[in-house]
Amino acid sequence: MKLLVDIGNSRVKWTVMDKDGLADSQDFQRSKTGIKASLNKVWKSLTDVEAVFVANVAGDKLAQQLTEWTQKQWQLTPTFVSSEAKRFGVSNAYDEPEKLGIDRWLSLIAARQHARQAQCVIDCGTAMTIDIVSKTGQHQGGMILPGLSLMRSSLAANTDALTEAPGEKEFKTLATNTFSAIHAGTLYSISATLERIINDLRQGFDNQIRFIITGGDAMQLLPLLPDDIHHYPDIVLKGLAFYARQADRKKRSNKKAENTAQNEAETAEKPAVQQTQAAPEKPQKSDKETTGSKAKPRRSKAPAKKDKTQTAPQNAEKPDTALPDKAI
Repeated sequence: MKLLVDIGNSRVKWTVMDKDGLADSQDFQRSKTGIKASLNKVWKSLTDVEAVFVANVAGDKLAQQLTEWTQKQWQLTPTFVSSEAKRFGVSNAYDEPEKLGIDRWLSLIAARQHARQAQCVIDCGTAMTIDIVSKTGQHQGGMILPGLSLMRSSLAANTDALTEAPGEKEFKTLATNTFSAIHAGTLYSISATLERIINDLRQGFDNQIRFIITGGDAMQLLPLLPDDIHHYPDIVLKGLAFYARQADRKKRSNKKAENTAQNEAETAEKPAVQQTQAAPEKPQKSDKETTGSKAKPRRSKAPAKKDKTQTAPQNAEKPDTALPDKAI
């Protein structure tokens, strides 16, 4: 069983993968100071974990904490996947490919695999990212803008508005308290921006483009967006699964090569061993057996008649048995 982990700026999403595929994903809010306490709660009961694959955008400190925990718990060092110039049919548009966020890269890989048209991935996390991959797998670039939580935290840092307890939980276009007013305002700011971007992209791609939305705030925004937006909450984990499967194939291939080399070595040793074994000597007959035995008269054989039809001139050419080049 393999453990797949998507560490975001505010949450950790994870799932396990076995021969039957991906299980349903789970997530938890991560602390700003660390994740070891959370890992003890959610992963302590996991068994038979043979590999850990991680997409991490939260920095080196959390990566180190995760590594220490998995090494202590399962004696496993996680594989931290990073963005590349090209992989799984997707070409990275960034001048420095490794600087494209790993969550964005994995989303493009997952979106591209079974697509017959361009794909636009909208990730509604702490920061909102938008990336497009063409039907041939070429990353077209993207954009980054503040997400809902970032907009609201920005207001909270500069005003006292968000210190109020929420008086309304239902969404209303025109709110009657400050908290709900900020909630409505940020939703409309993001949804209006997305609607304009979606319309522009439809025109730019002659309406041959498909839109995917993911991320923690996707469910809040979906009611305000066009109906043909596809919600894929686990798209980063699905992209990470391609790396896990690839590593598994390499492992099997290496093992097969080792077994083949071992079999060849054992086969090469067998003739040498056989040569060292002395052939059993035939028992020699005693003098009595030799002198006492009577020689049987030999019958003369008539000379065999030569079959003229079977004779052939000695200089006749043998038929060509070599295979043509194409068959070799």
